[in-house]
Amino acid sequence: MQQIYTLEWLDLIVSVTLNPAKTDPGALDPSQAEMIIAKVNEESSRLTALLKQRTFTLFSRKKIELLIKQYHSNLVVLLDIVYENTHQIGPQYVVTRKICQSVIDCIEGLLNFLEKSFGEYIGLDERVPAAYLGQIKRDLKSRTDLVKIKLISGVGNKNLTDILLHALYSFTNEPQKRVVTYREVFYKKELVKELEKINNLSGEAKMHDALVEQMVCLNFNSRAFMNYYTQKIAQKANSYGPLNEKMDHLLFHYKEFNQMHHKSDVRLNPHYGDVKKVVGNWFVQEISYLEKKHQWDVSPLPQVQQPTKTIRSEPFKVLCFLSVDQIALIFRAMDSLRILQSRSLNLIFQSIAPYLSTPRKEEISWKSMRSKSSGFEQSDREVVITTLQNIISWVREY
Repeated sequence: MQQIYTLEWLDLIVSVTLNPAKTDPGALDPSQAEMIIAKVNEESSRLTALLKQRTFTLFSRKKIELLIKQYHSNLVVLLDIVYENTHQIGPQYVVTRKICQSVIDCIEGLLNFLEKSFGEYIGLDERVPAAYLGQIKRDLKSRTDLVKIKLISGVGNKNLTDILLHALYSFTNEPQKRVVTYREVFYKKELVKELEKINNLSGEAKMHDALVEQMVCLNFNSRAFMNYYTQKIAQKANSYGPLNEKMDHLLFHYKEFNQMHHKSDVRLNPHYGDVKKVVGNWFVQEISYLEKKHQWDVSPLPQVQQPTKTIRSEPFKVLCFLSVDQIALIFRAMDSLRILQSRSLNLIFQSIAPYLSTPRKEEISWKSMRSKSSGFEQSDREVVITTLQNIISWVREY
């Protein structure tokens, strides 16, 4: 079956009609220009629909990938040519330059459509052509300029926004000397798109937290950001006096950090470590240090006092006909679903353990509950599910 070159008309306009070496730039009159511009707009709509239709009828991933790569590379070549033509056409040829701009808009629109809809099929490690890269940088710089002012005032922390904006502006203002891949370009585009969403939020705390979560999600692995994040948590932890409060603070933020979404297949800097691994390791080291420090704390010898008769007051205990494992499972579920709210799950266990007993254990250790909450037997899960179903039935009939 003979293959049809669907970009033939666009190629002809770029390579011949708008090429000053083949066509006199002054030969086109305004009426011809309007006809060409109208046809360019028609081609844009036709090619977009054609791409959707072709990818829909192809069932092989390899064939779709080949199709997208062919269109993408051909459009990038045409864009480079029309940029070069525009530079060679003098400013006095207003009509011809207007057509050039229309063609540039058309090709850029098609490229944006391909990258947004079929980005996974484009070779991420391929080099971005210089002319196309220049246009991408100008577009990203313009969008960054628009979000910058509100982002700085909304987040309320200049250190954080400076780290972010430095990464963007160092890319957009960088001289075009080094090789830039589509992987890097797509990352910067997604980052700016997420900043535009964050700018629609209100409230300093909300914007700050949303920005941090998004930077973790996109694996913004600059050393400056990772230092900022860990130092902020460390400063807060050091403001607490007792070791157990510092530990609770670190455990709470470690849990919060682990629950953040994360895209492991992307990262700001390919030469630095993954945010989750680097910051996660920092949490582990800090928590381990505090545990060892607490273990070696020395208590002073208590003063000798005359023995006095005291009546030992036992705390009131509620007998629960579930095992320690099953109780731990229920409270872990309530903590995860935010039915109970505390700085950490450990604090919940410390608070409730003294007031509970089971048929087998008169005294329940909160540390035992903590260890039991990390893994559960299937039989315990089934007992808890049955118990909850009985509670639901009772509530319905009450």
